[in-house]
Amino acid sequence: MKRRLNILCLMVIFVLSYSVLEAGYFFFIGAKLGVESVAEKEDTHALRQKLMHMKYISLESHSFTMKGGELFSDSVYNEKTGKYVPASYSSMVVSIDDHPALWEQIASKLLTFLQIGVYIWAIVLFVRLIISINKSDIFNWKNVRRLRRLGLALIISFCCSFSVAYITLYNVGEVFSLRGYTLELSGILGGTMLVLGLCSLIVGEVFAIGLKMKEEQDLTI
Repeated sequence: MKRRLNILCLMVIFVLSYSVLEAGYFFFIGAKLGVESVAEKEDTHALRQKLMHMKYISLESHSFTMKGGELFSDSVYNEKTGKYVPASYSSMVVSIDDHPALWEQIASKLLTFLQIGVYIWAIVLFVRLIISINKSDIFNWKNVRRLRRLGLALIISFCCSFSVAYITLYNVGEVFSLRGYTLELSGILGGTMLVLGLCSLIVGEVFAIGLKMKEEQDLTI
């Protein structure tokens, strides 16, 4: 039974670690391109600028939002048949200078750092929780606090992601629009961390209720 639990816990740690590495990787790439664009020659400077201004955006067709329009307003080339087929985009990467304010740039960077730090904190809390469970020391107030802090960390991580995505969407929306589509947030923001955080808080409260009932029963006896 513990073996099965350990396998599941390792899978969770892998997912959390991947999230940390992914956020750190993209932040590192952005910083690296910024430094290289200054050091490189003029002929590659334009390319570097395009890479630095890349934005991942999520789109919603007007035909799905009761605004009219064709269901497939675009087309893509099918190399297998050599013909264009109807298509509707849901997301894309564009290179566009959205001219964010200085405070928005600083806020985005700080939120990214905070998100990485919170991810690491969540992994540490989860590892400590698993170690405690493997020692058969499960129902105690330390684990209740760990579960509550784990839930808080995951919710903070979601809030950081939401804030960065909202700032990006707002700035891109000021300088970019696509005929037949609306920029939207849900496609670039996953709710997994929020759900996991709430589940962790719920489990923590279940542990707390069980411990209080046990303590009351011991006092009665």
